[in-house]
Amino acid sequence: MNTKTRHIISLNAFHIKLIALITMTLDHIGAYQTFTYSRSVNDGLRIIGRIAAPLFLFMVIEGMRHTHHQAKYILRLYSAGVIIEIINRIIENNTGTPGLGNTLPTFFYTALFIFCIEQIIKNRNNARAACAAGCGLAVPFLFYVLHVILAWQGYAAAWSMISIFCPSPMNINYSILFILMGIAWYFIDNRAINCAIFALLCLICRIVPVSVFFTTQCIWLRPVVFDTFQLFTEYQWLMCLAIPFMLLYNGEKGRSLKYLFYIYYPLHVYILYFIHLLKNT
Repeated sequence: MNTKTRHIISLNAFHIKLIALITMTLDHIGAYQTFTYSRSVNDGLRIIGRIAAPLFLFMVIEGMRHTHHQAKYILRLYSAGVIIEIINRIIENNTGTPGLGNTLPTFFYTALFIFCIEQIIKNRNNARAACAAGCGLAVPFLFYVLHVILAWQGYAAAWSMISIFCPSPMNINYSILFILMGIAWYFIDNRAINCAIFALLCLICRIVPVSVFFTTQCIWLRPVVFDTFQLFTEYQWLMCLAIPFMLLYNGEKGRSLKYLFYIYYPLHVYILYFIHLLKNT
């Protein structure tokens, strides 16, 4: 009886990914106002869509735990992110309408930093290997410094090109906070504690006044402030709706969706994006 109940209410990785794909699609239908201009309907879809990103992050963490080739997994995230970003730029430049997002760099940096931290821990008696892993942690933040310097000197267009291949972890979808949370999830490896950490972040996103992110005058902080601000707008705190699905995860793989996300993610965005453009021409 207990086994049957557990089977009915538990979710494997396939189920989690499918829920994430469905809620992501609903989120983007609301974002691009594909079927209606009703704000209440679209806001409702966007609220449901808050479930998607945490579940995808959750699956990235599980992927890092269970893959036999972490380096290949990280390279796949990076390559997909670059390809999507190139296509995004081509579409945006030809339509003159920005608005295509790319969450892959967030997942890439989460996986990369986890890998580097693990290598430092494993090779703490090997100075050369630990130093190489430390560089893997430090170098991406130099991209942020480069971003600030180029923007300060009036070369924002140059950074725009560089960021396709070397995005700054301080200027990504869902902000550096999302990456840090993913790293905490991986190393703590206790789902109840991890969900509590996530709930705390959502609570902070709910109660911290948005205005605090517009007070800085420091050029070094403005890019970080702008991107961190994303988590504190309107209904982002409702990402906590993903917590029940995480708690129901049974640790099993289920059916394989290895490449579906990499194809479906950009494809459905482009379809909805062009429908939106056609409706407004």
